[in-house]
Amino acid sequence: MSKRQKFVIATLVLLAGIIVSRAGLGSFLQWRFRVVIFAAASLVASILALHDQDFNGIEWLTLPILPAMFSLGSLLVLPLLPTIIGSGDSGQLLAMALRLAFLGVFVVGYYAALLTANIYNIAAIRTIQLLRVAHSIGFLVTVAAGLLLFIVVSSLHLPSFYNFLLVFIISLPLSFQAIWSVNLEERISGQVRNYSLAAAVILGEIAWILSFWPVTVSIFALFLTGIFYELVGIIQFEIGEKLNQRIANEFIIVAIILFLLTLITTQWGV
Repeated sequence: MSKRQKFVIATLVLLAGIIVSRAGLGSFLQWRFRVVIFAAASLVASILALHDQDFNGIEWLTLPILPAMFSLGSLLVLPLLPTIIGSGDSGQLLAMALRLAFLGVFVVGYYAALLTANIYNIAAIRTIQLLRVAHSIGFLVTVAAGLLLFIVVSSLHLPSFYNFLLVFIISLPLSFQAIWSVNLEERISGQVRNYSLAAAVILGEIAWILSFWPVTVSIFALFLTGIFYELVGIIQFEIGEKLNQRIANEFIIVAIILFLLTLITTQWGV
């Protein structure tokens, strides 16, 4: 069986898992148990789809992270989508169309995550031209996975400490695989480990601070996603020895714009 065939099968299996989880067919299990089972299934499916003779060492840890976390985020966000948009039958049809579109995004995103991880697997042992494209797509899917999971955290309206803890737990593996992918090292270097921990701690602290701000669920998630993009992006340029003053200034400008937009959209006095 070819890799692409395995990717298609893994994608369809997880798509079916999401539909079953939300269609009431698994209602005999509590939602949290369904989430745990799906998370384990997504991890196993990702490993089986990516596994070949070159899949070894640190890749058992690094390569399945992105597809598994993207699929988990998709499962958790789906119940948060509106069940009706507007009123009447047309509102229900629009909501159904939105959910179908979201499932389509999952299919594309998960398949892209598998393709990206497969390119990393190959590039770890020999040079291939697709690596640069894989870095771009991989980072995009990583940011999307972060957005999905941050939306879930913000929708729970938890106390500040739990927001810090959950965002830290989410950010650490996402940051780790994105930073590791720059040089595709055979072992976890101190640089990759320390940068990943630093990024996760900073994002957790920002989530803790946002817990005290009167921001909406969407602003909470979008601001965290923007900072995630900023932090991990700068670290990737630094590790790849491509960081210069122009790139740093661009990241600083984006950070300032994000902060100002958050201030403007904050519901002061509410």
